[in-house]
Amino acid sequence: MNTIQDKENLYKVMRTCKDLSKLAEVAKAIEDDPEIIEKIQGAKEINNLLEEFKADDISDLKTMLRLAQGTLADDSKKIEINQEILLSLGVTSIDELEKALNDRGISDKFLHSSKPTVEMFLAVQTLIARTKENVLKHLKSLDNYDCTDAEELATTVIGGIKKDGLSIYIVIRPSDNEEVIIYYSSEKDALDNPSAELWIDNGFEKPRCLTLGKVLKTTGINRIPVN
Repeated sequence: MNTIQDKENLYKVMRTCKDLSKLAEVAKAIEDDPEIIEKIQGAKEINNLLEEFKADDISDLKTMLRLAQGTLADDSKKIEINQEILLSLGVTSIDELEKALNDRGISDKFLHSSKPTVEMFLAVQTLIARTKENVLKHLKSLDNYDCTDAEELATTVIGGIKKDGLSIYIVIRPSDNEEVIIYYSSEKDALDNPSAELWIDNGFEKPRCLTLGKVLKTTGINRIPVN
């Protein structure tokens, strides 16, 4: 003890540590591995992370981090909802948009944080009304369509129309954005009928029927499950 110059710290150690042999072991461990203090601090931080994120172990924490990274990466690819997207969806109100975003297929593609304005919804409503008017006007000009009892079954679904004497459903959609996203269950139910037709209108060309063949060609789909 007389050989130790720093008497003040020596006395402090002696007052606070009853077993100097254990302290010596710690000192020897630090001497053998100078980075041990950093390792201890790192372990403490990891334990804090496990507690904060309620992870069971390191593996569980890694899984959570990977999922978080994947979510951030996916969000970077998502599209902000604007008037064109609303038009493609055929959504005319904030309530309809919220329902659409509950659909996993829709929410995976678009940012939830986007806040469309009232003007956007009004513009979409106007374009849907224009499309409905243009399609009905065009169908009335065709000899094999009878629109006498045409009625609106849903915002974009018209019933009461006959083609060659048979009742059919007509689903209408504006195509100003050059794409149509079929989302509404009313549209899917109508199009599930073999005699249903999907008509589109962009406001300057003649309305046209979007056939299955056209859909296959433009989307490149060549494999369709039948069950």
